[in-house]
Amino acid sequence: MRHFLIVLFIIFSVSACSSRQDKCNTVNNCAAKVVDRIQQNLILEQDYYGKKAVVNLSLDNNSNLEYVEVVENNGGPSFEEAIIKAVSSTFPYEQLLILSESEYAEFMEIKLTITPMK
Repeated sequence: MRHFLIVLFIIFSVSACSSRQDKCNTVNNCAAKVVDRIQQNLILEQDYYGKKAVVNLSLDNNSNLEYVEVVENNGGPSFEEAIIKAVSSTFPYEQLLILSESEYAEFMEIKLTITPMK
């Protein structure tokens, strides 16, 4: 039992450290973290490199994704699906709620250009 509690403590300690590093406190810092999260969620196939997609997305007041729309895409339907899945997996992102109301408003309507590079 004692060993189990120590393991849980280590797990909670590590996750607490991770969440502190994941916090965003400025618009630029949060934007970089959103991009990183999308990149981590984007599963790329070889054919996607060098392709381009432009995505419009909207967030609600709780950082939930209201809609995502690919408005430009030269990578085909599977590329579009991968992008929509990556963006959908990125939100909600509660760390954005740390921002002031006016700063958060900058994230409520986002236009992204996604161009995977090797």
